[in-house]
Amino acid sequence: MNRSITLILLLAFVPGPLLSVAQNERTLHFKIAGTAGDTVYLANYYGNKLFYADTAVADAKGQVTFDRKKGYRSGVYAVVVPGPKYFEFIVNEPRVRMETKVDDLMGAMLVKESKENSDFFAYIRFLNDRKALGDELKAQREATELAGEIASIDDRLKELDKEVTAYQQGIVDGSPDSFLAMIVRMSMPVPLDQVKKVDGSLDSSANYYRFRAHYWDHVDLTDERILYTPVFQNKFDEYIGRVVPQVPDTISALADDLIGRMEGNRELFKFAVHNITYKYETSDIMGMDAVFVHMALTYYCPAPGEDSRAFWLSEEKLDKLCERARKMAPLVIGAMSEDLILTDTTETNWIGMHSLPNEYVLLAFWDPHCGHCKKEIPKVHEYYQEHLKDLDLEVYSVAKATDNALFKDWKKFIVEHGLDWVNVGLTVNVFEQAKADPLQFIPKYTTLKSLNYSETYDVFSTPKFFLLDGERRIIGKQLAPEQIKDLIMRRREKAVK
Repeated sequence: MNRSITLILLLAFVPGPLLSVAQNERTLHFKIAGTAGDTVYLANYYGNKLFYADTAVADAKGQVTFDRKKGYRSGVYAVVVPGPKYFEFIVNEPRVRMETKVDDLMGAMLVKESKENSDFFAYIRFLNDRKALGDELKAQREATELAGEIASIDDRLKELDKEVTAYQQGIVDGSPDSFLAMIVRMSMPVPLDQVKKVDGSLDSSANYYRFRAHYWDHVDLTDERILYTPVFQNKFDEYIGRVVPQVPDTISALADDLIGRMEGNRELFKFAVHNITYKYETSDIMGMDAVFVHMALTYYCPAPGEDSRAFWLSEEKLDKLCERARKMAPLVIGAMSEDLILTDTTETNWIGMHSLPNEYVLLAFWDPHCGHCKKEIPKVHEYYQEHLKDLDLEVYSVAKATDNALFKDWKKFIVEHGLDWVNVGLTVNVFEQAKADPLQFIPKYTTLKSLNYSETYDVFSTPKFFLLDGERRIIGKQLAPEQIKDLIMRRREKAVK
């Protein structure tokens, strides 16, 4: 507990629900030898991060009292002293009184008033003791090659695990209604019998599904207090990021299931929806934007005449998020691509993307005046010639050519680099004429979505790539040429199996 803390965390504030009368009655008193006259901070956990909660100044005896009018919600807190360093404790009872020394916060700790904190510090000391012993045994194991010694050490490590589990179970059984018991229980694995196959070997698939189904058995997903402990978010992050297979449809389905179990509590609902949405909104992994779209359209973006379920966001922020999600929805992996029908450099020959006979199509958007495009497009073309063309892939290359300079440079670039794939664009004459009267092109030659391709495909930076399959569904985005080949080969291997 005698760890350093980044004080910048203390400058943040997380708003919470209205506090009850019991919370208003809580008083937290500490005597910390060596802090006379020092400013001491109180921080509280929200998820697994500490945030500023209160400030007090130690008197001449190092006594500090936190006693604000609006009170303190139940949770795990930290007292932060100069250094900075801190110790954690539990807030759940009406009064907490503790004494310690600034140069040995944990070792000198005496709990004067608070049954839960007496048990909490005994538990922490027990864990620290067993961890030190475990580290020592692991070091011994690393230092020996004798099979007998290794087996003996492994047996002792298993015994240590059993001792910890027994101690934890003692807390849960001894004070089942305490906040500490709730925290400890969350950190305990759910005991499950191993499923075996007929031949006696472990059935890894069945055991995984059983583990996933019972993952939350030790967590009360209706009790808001779990939000204010680091244990809950660590468990939540592990579930969403590791236990749940990282497949967009599966993530979305299991996220809905988890959120549904929290929906009775506004703060838990908010936490789960926000954290899952943000995780996949900011993911760099291809295809995970589908989870963001699902979360946005399910929880943030209301149907006509209904209110958003994201009660914590302003109307302005909701409008921006929903506009973005609705633009992204037609572009997620698995979505049917919108057909494009654009003209080549002749400005008279209209070519439809969906009409191409090839098994795969690489839809490429670029700009002749984009420096990055001028470097990347020749590289893609070289790889296309050497590796992709033989995989029955065609490139439908869409260039911005809406003024004379762009149009001229586009045609010049095609010739200079021998771009012998399908070259189309929104050309200068078509662009100008369509602005005056789009109906001269629609529907005889093209579509409104083709003429507005930058909106249709969210092309606001270039180059941008989409890989389409035989049905012209989107199967890849922003792939490097080598990744395009790998994806096609894997799909073909899977089809054969």
